[in-house]
Amino acid sequence: MSVITDSIKIMGYLFGPFKKILAIYLVGVILLSFLEVFRISLVYPIINYGLSVENQPRLLDMFYDFILPPSVNPFIASAFLLLITTVIIAGLYGIVMYSGAYVFSEVRDSLDKRVFERIRTRPYSYFAGKKQGDLLYVGQGAVTESSLAINECVELVRYSFMAFFYLLLLFYLSLWLTIGVMILGVFYAFIIKKSLFSRIYRNSNVLNVSLMEKSVVYQEFVSGIKTIFITGSMDYWVRKYESAVKKLKKTYTNVYALVNVFLITNDFIMFSIIALGGIILYTFTGGDFLPYIGLFGTFMLGLYRLVPCLSYAQKNLSFLVQYLPALELVYNTLTEDYDDVNKLRNDSEKKEFNFNNKIELKNVSFVYKDGKKETLHNISLEINKNSKIAIVGSSGSGKTTTANLLALLYKPSSGGIFIDGVNLDEINPVDYLHHLGYIGQETFVYHDTIRENIRFGLDCTDDEIIEAAKLADAHDFIMASSDGYDTIIGDQGLKLSGGQRQRIAIARIILRKPDILLLDEATSSLDNISEQKIMESVEILSQNMTVIIIAHRLSTVQNADMIYVLKKGKLVENGSYDDLMRVKGEYWDLYMGQKN
Repeated sequence: MSVITDSIKIMGYLFGPFKKILAIYLVGVILLSFLEVFRISLVYPIINYGLSVENQPRLLDMFYDFILPPSVNPFIASAFLLLITTVIIAGLYGIVMYSGAYVFSEVRDSLDKRVFERIRTRPYSYFAGKKQGDLLYVGQGAVTESSLAINECVELVRYSFMAFFYLLLLFYLSLWLTIGVMILGVFYAFIIKKSLFSRIYRNSNVLNVSLMEKSVVYQEFVSGIKTIFITGSMDYWVRKYESAVKKLKKTYTNVYALVNVFLITNDFIMFSIIALGGIILYTFTGGDFLPYIGLFGTFMLGLYRLVPCLSYAQKNLSFLVQYLPALELVYNTLTEDYDDVNKLRNDSEKKEFNFNNKIELKNVSFVYKDGKKETLHNISLEINKNSKIAIVGSSGSGKTTTANLLALLYKPSSGGIFIDGVNLDEINPVDYLHHLGYIGQETFVYHDTIRENIRFGLDCTDDEIIEAAKLADAHDFIMASSDGYDTIIGDQGLKLSGGQRQRIAIARIILRKPDILLLDEATSSLDNISEQKIMESVEILSQNMTVIIIAHRLSTVQNADMIYVLKKGKLVENGSYDDLMRVKGEYWDLYMGQKN
């Protein structure tokens, strides 16, 4: 598909919701273009009447005969019309510019929201398969470049219409002179610029990739800054970033050099046409071209206005080609059908969450999309309401996959999860997640106050936040901080210890009063003292909610009502701590391995 066809298809999709305002803009552009041409055509009679040249444009003579009384001087009438037309054009120009800016801003605003909404509603598997830098580029860099492309498209339409009407004027003034101009223009467009457009498009694709690579490297550097400092690998990351910047610089240079070729060739075309027109006029008039001064002057003025319009239109088109890869990326993001049915949307037709008895996993198996082997195979287990159960096993046993299924991050490949006998697929996912509290090994906190990190968008009072912090054993360290609950914790909570971040996460969950608490190796990266305090908080919470602990450290699950042991994706044994230690099976082996 050609560049122009691609652009038309994508722009048609993006401008679809704004047809009315776009139609107003186009009508204004057409009217403005017509008046511009009419204004220039008035120069012809003014020059001729000023030089007492009798031959006038036939259409203009007919126009004057129709609207002017015989007593009115045509010279004065032409000058007056020129003044009136200029005033009208000034007002109309403001309207057209405003409507164009409005179209651009509305489409840009819509694009930002639509891309974010599209990405937001993607399943977790979509994010798991993408680099963060790529996702950042789609939502920020590509959207910004697409917005610039939209602006170039709006401007391209305006200058194209103006060029079209100027060309009609030139045809009316001199058919053969205009044909000569067009021959030169066609040569210019199809011999020189056709190859340039394709080269700009190819280089812009490379530029798009380079921007994404730089974004990925920078994001990885910021995310891993602590490890980079500790390992002394700063020089490596400097070289890696400089390499990405060097590649980006090279592609930028190639693209902008090609774009600026237009500016050089436009001057050549403009002065070549003036020279050619002068030669043709001299040849046809035999040197006596005074009667044609008005014609030639108006033609040159029209040409003088036409060439910049073509130049701007060409520049708009070249930038549009440059931004087209980003535009295609955004378009594909908006239109791509994702076949994973596990999308977080509030489906009013599904049942409300209702948990009174137990959660059951029945014959659950799971295979990742890019995997060849089952991560879970035919798992069946029960979790009674207000009980505390643990799922344990060595690395790769399927513990975290089980947690991901319970958290709706993935959907079982076969089998199902049931709550009081109702398949989880039939329950409103948003309602279910409102009743599920999840704390993972990597706690998400952000650059804001401790208060806002606990609140996390929930409509609640300060007293409720403090009460939740006390239950999570976080109140004392918060009050010892520099500004108490208003302490800024830094990006990703860099000012807090791992245990403090986890206690903030627990306070956040307590505030939401979930029915189910899911701990996915939440204490695996903590020291023993922090781990003990976290588990004491969990013990208090387990009195009023169902607690599911995914654990690698077996010391944290001895008080569980039921322990399920996984090995290579299969459930190999289950029972209480005492029962499992008595039979000396897989759990006993794991326990003794950690003890020794």
